[in-house]
Amino acid sequence: MKSLRAGQLRFRIRLLRPITIRDDKTGAPVKSFEFVAEVWADAEPISNRKIRTGEQGQVVETMLFTLRPREEVTVDWQVIFQQRSFTVRAPDRSQPDRLLITAEADIRHDRV
Repeated sequence: MKSLRAGQLRFRIRLLRPITIRDDKTGAPVKSFEFVAEVWADAEPISNRKIRTGEQGQVVETMLFTLRPREEVTVDWQVIFQQRSFTVRAPDRSQPDRLLITAEADIRHDRV
């Protein structure tokens, strides 16, 4: 297994963790995201799969992010990459020198 080198991590990504806050007006719990870190990563598209919803199909873009190990990243975190938001679906810690994150684009969270 090749060791992860700094030159392989060509992109800056932002990591955000899901949190629950209280709505100022109603006091109801609201899901939000809190910035954790900006880190170097590699990013590559791994698939586009079609999900059928009624008569229309929706294509979900899936990315694989490679970064230095981070224990706190879990499912449902957000990765901001090139001003787009991706939801973490599977953090893979099987290699000691890196964290592999499979994440899906979520148009509900896009910042564009």
